[in-house]
Amino acid sequence: MNPCIVKSVLRLVCGCLALGLLTETTGCTKKPREPENAEVSGKVLFKGKPLPGGMVTFTAIKGGFPSSGRIDENGNYRIMAPIGEVQIGVDNRMFEPKHEVGKGKGFARNPVQEHRRNKRPDFQEEAIPLKGRYVPIPERYADGATSGLTYTVKPGSQTHDIELSDNPPPLSGAAGP
Repeated sequence: MNPCIVKSVLRLVCGCLALGLLTETTGCTKKPREPENAEVSGKVLFKGKPLPGGMVTFTAIKGGFPSSGRIDENGNYRIMAPIGEVQIGVDNRMFEPKHEVGKGKGFARNPVQEHRRNKRPDFQEEAIPLKGRYVPIPERYADGATSGLTYTVKPGSQTHDIELSDNPPPLSGAAGP
C-alpha cells in the first residue's frame, strides 16, 4: 500500500479518536441533525404541455441543501426534497443545440459520483445520459432564486405539478421598466 495513503488514513483515525474523546469529556453526545426530506413527484408543464426532459431543483429557503431530479420525456419528475419552504428551478438548457455534449444528448452528474470525484482526483466519473429535447423556456426558471416558483414540502410522499409560463409574472420587489 502507498505510504502516503497509510499516513493519511492514520492521521484521519487519530483525529477522529481525539474528537471522540473530546466529545465524551464535554458531554456532547448528540448526533448532528440530518436534513429531513420527503418524496415529491409530479409533472412539469410549459404552456399546459409536459416539458420533455430536463432537471428540477428544490432548494430550501432556510439554510438547506438543494436536491435535484430528472424530468423525463413525458414531463414527470420524482425528487427527495428538503422539508419546508423551497424555491424551485427548472432547466432544460442541456438539450439546447449549443450545449450538446456527446452524441446529441445532455448529461447530468451523479451526486454520489460527484462527491467521490471531489474526494479522489483519480476517480473516473460516469455521465448519466438524460433523455428529452430542448424547448425554449424563459431563462429565469433555471435558478430557483429567480424562477418565482415556491412550494412547501411536508413530511410524507406528495404530488406537486410545476407550471411554467412563456410570460412569467415579475418577481416581487423587482424594478419595473
